[in-house]
Amino acid sequence: MPAGGGDLLVADIGGTNARFALSDASGGLHDVQVLTAAKFPSIADAIATYLGGISRPRPTQACFAVACPTHGDEIKLTNSTWRFRKADIVAQFGLARFAVINDFEALAASVPSLTGDRLQVLRPGEADPKAIALVIGPGTGLGVGGYVPAGSNWALISGEGGHIAFAPTTEREVRLWQQLRAKYGRVSAERVLNGAGLGNVHRFLAGEAGQKVEEIDGPEVSRRALAGEAIAVEAVLMFFEILGSVAGDLALAFGARGGVFIGGGITPKLLDFARRSRLVERFLDKGRIASLLAPVPISVIMDERAALYGAWRTFHREAA
Repeated sequence: MPAGGGDLLVADIGGTNARFALSDASGGLHDVQVLTAAKFPSIADAIATYLGGISRPRPTQACFAVACPTHGDEIKLTNSTWRFRKADIVAQFGLARFAVINDFEALAASVPSLTGDRLQVLRPGEADPKAIALVIGPGTGLGVGGYVPAGSNWALISGEGGHIAFAPTTEREVRLWQQLRAKYGRVSAERVLNGAGLGNVHRFLAGEAGQKVEEIDGPEVSRRALAGEAIAVEAVLMFFEILGSVAGDLALAFGARGGVFIGGGITPKLLDFARRSRLVERFLDKGRIASLLAPVPISVIMDERAALYGAWRTFHREAA
């Protein structure tokens, strides 16, 4: 157990939301609260607001899962203006121990606990319990991580896999890539597979159809798709097709025979579109090595608190 005992302050900090909770010794979550990041000038303001409203004793240890690289003392969120130094947070909030991990490390650490209604299966399969499991999630950004079982132990793979290059596989996707390259220069997978990317796809398709090109964001595209607007529906289906290709590429790179888990904020809200799309077909479309992915199941993480459980699990393992 970590030094100091008591509850652990866990947080899942993304570009849009900051989810906080207190986790007890068994991993149970208490006082879960979701704060809108844009409403707070800094992460310290959000922490102070959360701690000011909790009903349990104030914690002296914390583990934050953040949507950015975590090396060094200074943390800079990739899709947010928030910046902080670990030492400053320790000093300001009187923490005896403070760990910062990548948000998809935390999500990957939650994989063993993802059972029952915490998952929705997109593609049944036979996961190899001894093999790596891939976690990928489009949300404000595009996160990627891996869970590695190792006998009675386990390890995590962390990186910035969402920033691999976008590789178009159809003529229409080539035209999308050309449009994005003219705007951004290098086109990463994240330029397509996140909230802003969904807006990029919608604008591209509207232009292709000779319709008005609007500056709308991912949530608005999602709302219109759920309402049945044709271009928005087409954009969401194209989004999931590309996600299938990228997930398949990363599954090959990771050797992810332990399964693929799709997290992030977009897919659970648009699950029916993911099922209707060619996501699975594109996942499996790997030419002469397609057989390597044939057994791999694909599931969607439905529990918004999964990264909080993963943060608790990672903190306790490293403190042991």
